[in-house]
Amino acid sequence: MIDPIVLGLFTGLTYGLLAVGLVLVYRSSRFLNFAHGSVGVFGAAVLSQLVTGAGVPYWLAFPLAMAVSAGVSALIEVAVVRRLRGRPGVTGMIATLGLSQFVLILALLVSSQGLNGLTFPKPPGMPSFTLGRTPIGPAFTAMALLAPLLLGGLALFLRRTRFGLAVRAGADAPDTAQLNGIPAARMTTLAWALAGAVAAFSAILVTPTQGAQSIDTLGPELLLRGLAGAVAARMASLPIAFAACLAVGVGEQALLSMGAGRGGVSLALALFILVALLVQPQLGRRDGEQARWPRAVPAPASRAGRTLAGLALPAAAGAAYLVSNETASALTTVAGFAVVGLSVLLVTGLAGELSLGQFAFAGIGAAVSLHVAATTGNFFTGAVAGCAAAAGSAVLVGLPALRLRGLALAATTLAFALAAEAWLLRLPWLLGDGVSAPKPVWTGYALVLAKDYYLFALLMLVLALWLAHRLRSGGFGRVVLALRDNEDAARALGVPAPRRKLQVYGAAGALAGLGGVVIGHGQTQVTVNSFPAAAGIDVVALTVVGGLGLLGGSVLGALLLVGLPGLVELGIFGQAALTLGWLLVVVVMPGGLGEPLARLVGRLSGQARRLGAPVADLQPPAPPPMPAPDPLPRRRPRTDADPHPATALPQPSAVVSALPPSSPTVAVTLPRRTSPLVAGPGPLLEARGVARAFGGVQAVGGVDLAVGPGEVVGIIGPNGAGKTTLFEILAGFTRPDQGQVAFAGRDVTGLSPQRRAGLGLVRSFQDARLFPILTVRESLLVAGERHAPTGLLTAALGGHGPQRRQEALADNLLDLFGLAAYADRQVGELSTGTRRTAELACLLALEPSLLLLDEPSSGVSQADGVALADLLARVNRELGVALLVIEHDLPLLSRLAGRMVAMDAGRVIADGTPDQVRTHPAVVGAYLGTDAAAVHRSGAPV
Repeated sequence: MIDPIVLGLFTGLTYGLLAVGLVLVYRSSRFLNFAHGSVGVFGAAVLSQLVTGAGVPYWLAFPLAMAVSAGVSALIEVAVVRRLRGRPGVTGMIATLGLSQFVLILALLVSSQGLNGLTFPKPPGMPSFTLGRTPIGPAFTAMALLAPLLLGGLALFLRRTRFGLAVRAGADAPDTAQLNGIPAARMTTLAWALAGAVAAFSAILVTPTQGAQSIDTLGPELLLRGLAGAVAARMASLPIAFAACLAVGVGEQALLSMGAGRGGVSLALALFILVALLVQPQLGRRDGEQARWPRAVPAPASRAGRTLAGLALPAAAGAAYLVSNETASALTTVAGFAVVGLSVLLVTGLAGELSLGQFAFAGIGAAVSLHVAATTGNFFTGAVAGCAAAAGSAVLVGLPALRLRGLALAATTLAFALAAEAWLLRLPWLLGDGVSAPKPVWTGYALVLAKDYYLFALLMLVLALWLAHRLRSGGFGRVVLALRDNEDAARALGVPAPRRKLQVYGAAGALAGLGGVVIGHGQTQVTVNSFPAAAGIDVVALTVVGGLGLLGGSVLGALLLVGLPGLVELGIFGQAALTLGWLLVVVVMPGGLGEPLARLVGRLSGQARRLGAPVADLQPPAPPPMPAPDPLPRRRPRTDADPHPATALPQPSAVVSALPPSSPTVAVTLPRRTSPLVAGPGPLLEARGVARAFGGVQAVGGVDLAVGPGEVVGIIGPNGAGKTTLFEILAGFTRPDQGQVAFAGRDVTGLSPQRRAGLGLVRSFQDARLFPILTVRESLLVAGERHAPTGLLTAALGGHGPQRRQEALADNLLDLFGLAAYADRQVGELSTGTRRTAELACLLALEPSLLLLDEPSSGVSQADGVALADLLARVNRELGVALLVIEHDLPLLSRLAGRMVAMDAGRVIADGTPDQVRTHPAVVGAYLGTDAAAVHRSGAPV
């Protein structure tokens, strides 16, 4: 057993350096660089060409190759990654996927034969020996001698040199570093260059130990080994990443010595990454990402999409009678890839998570469909079974993303895709050595000819397009958009985030399975090579190129990225140009190639309708009235232009009289709970000994707090007093280290925010951000999901029952809160005051018993603050909703609250009436460090 351990330590050294590079890039740019392994492979190709082609001495070519890889990595950061700042992190990961393919193709152009481990140059001058029965070659010896030197040199550079310290500062806190005169952008480029050099070092020493290795898998598989160690280190600690990769190397050699093969190693790595992600929830944070997502369903695209479909589908069907069987077979593959691309549209374009395993799910769906169809003699049964198997697999693989966000799904699906190709799909009960593909039968006619089967594939594509449209355009898609835009706000509105995410993964997996059915049954003999792991990157690329926000984007992308190479022999240079082309689309055209096309068709179709419309219909709509300017602010500058609609809040009687007699909405003054909350005789909300620490900082230390039914309680305290953390605990977003939270006599300490919202314990947020890309009406519809949820099956089949009930509630609240003029405005475009009112309307749609309001007057003008206080008083008075309010505006809080609680250093220091708390010596000392009498005489707010 000693031999695998020693060999594992040797290979683990180079994997560890690869992981170090991944961590450097992640810390500087906050996303996973999928091109990292490929950059290393490119450096290995450069060394091979220099040594074998140009006769350059090995030890001179070695640093030159590392320098070339460093330059390539730095160029990637400057030319691509830097241009993507401000866009979602998933966009950067997609771009590096394209770069990975492009760099691998360049490596093949540089050295087409030298990347084979059997012929790759080995380091001269390094001793070879035999350990037990295992020969230790010069590459292993070089790893053992050089890897520690490189790691030590890198550690000294980062810890002791001026540039190294600047790199660390720029990665950990770029804004602060910039303020201190450190050019953070340059330091990020330097971090990428260091990572590229380290990747080349790893690839150069690993390649000669791998034997015959395909260039298509060398980059991703090498990346996977470094990724395992980087994930174990939480993408943060260089020493832990290095040490974890030593364990990875030992485990790999141990599995190989036991005959597990490449497939067993890939499976073990996938499981290792899965476990490492699950036990480290810190990786799930979005690192403060505030990037603005575009709308997943652009407004002009729906009408234009129908126009395009009306033109394209008949032409596509007619092509079956004009093309050869060979061309029809290529078009069938295009249709299959487009269907799988629709699954990417759901999981990435709608949910905002990057999945690289969709083609692996397609392979599972195809394998199950082939076996079931052959056994039952019924193609429909086989297709349904294949879609179900793919959906189940997607749900299982997506489980880590329920707790984690960001790179979790990308990492697990990449590992799964490689494990599926190397092991899972090779199992006898899936594809094994190959499975014959039965053809579908239509009214007794077997679709054996490629032309006939192409028409069937086109029918399946239309079905997939219809299902994807139904899932995106209704309540289901709206809720998923809300989760993507602001998950915390969605959970606060009662959205069951885990269930909705699993539904997205399952629906996307089912579509991927349908694509696999189309591809699998279209072939004569289906093997693992029909569903390679690299195709998972291809379907992401074609969907992004066509347009992640367009229903037909995957079709357009498949025609270009799959159809073009399938119909025309491109060669290696053509493949490089095609890859570079789609990479440029990702960088410079966020909406993909389909967006300008859809807008053009939309304008043309709109002009055509105008030409045939009556004259009265051609008149432009009257512009909305200009809003009145805000009054002068009282406490802080105002940047937004909208007035707070609460200043003109309609009286309840006006809302009632405005409702038509036939309105399905019950006319009420304010929305009341349809199911009264059954509470015990004690407080409505009670916190007992609640405490929470972050590291060595005690944010909340043993707080006791009670709020009675219908009571209004204010919480004050200086910044850092622990007020917001206490709210996080009460609302369920943070688990306390100790203590309990009870609501309506029920222990809710372990309940999720959405479960607490369902019970009537609802919170707001300090920035009132809601969902910036949704309109006010759509935000209210999301809140309406609490009482009229849209089921997955209902959404897929186009049911409208829940939608009608949500719309009735939304219309009532829009009128009630004076938001009708803003109904179709995106929340991100509204003023702070208007957003506050929209948020309150959403919260009241949940029929709460207690509202937790975090600084509701923050960022609003004096008039808006007065109107907001009046509105909250009405909510409390007319509905009996209890309020627990954090507020720095003491005069406002004094008018609203009958009782006040003061906090400092995570503890309650005063509890009583507003006057008692305001003049309490501990409160005065916490704020100003002076005596209460002076403060009281000055009238200054505490």
